Amino acid sequence: MTADRHLRASLLLIAVFLAVGLGLEAIAGLRPPGWNDDALRRELLRLGHAHGALLGMLNLGVAWAMVRRGTPIAWASRVRIAALSGAAAVGGGFLGGGLWHGPTDPGPLVLAVPAGALLMLCSLVAVALLPKGGADPNPEP
Repeated sequence: MTADRHLRASLLLIAVFLAVGLGLEAIAGLRPPGWNDDALRRELLRLGHAHGALLGMLNLGVAWAMVRRGTPIAWASRVRIAALSGAAAVGGGFLGGGLWHGPTDPGPLVLAVPAGALLMLCSLVAVALLPKGGADPNPEP
């Protein structure tokens, strides 16, 4: 994955989770039956929207830092995929856990949240600690 693709994918990730936020605002305003009455669903959907959008923005920082630090080419694509996958898994895990849940517990998709958080953490540590390498062959324009 190139730096440009990482940047574009990060912006799309932010757009998706902000659109989820607009949907949540519409649900809050229109008050369809069953959606606002379920506190667990409401909380998990909010968590999904917020974490997805914020981790998408963090991916913008990762994309910038990787180009700035000259992350070694052998690692760059793997780190980019881990960061994007982690952000999508955290936001999507909360959303899925809220949409399909039991009476008192989140749904099984919420198990994607810790896995995504670990991917995101590993990508940040990799960018911070990997020695400087050659320049990215596909830098941002």
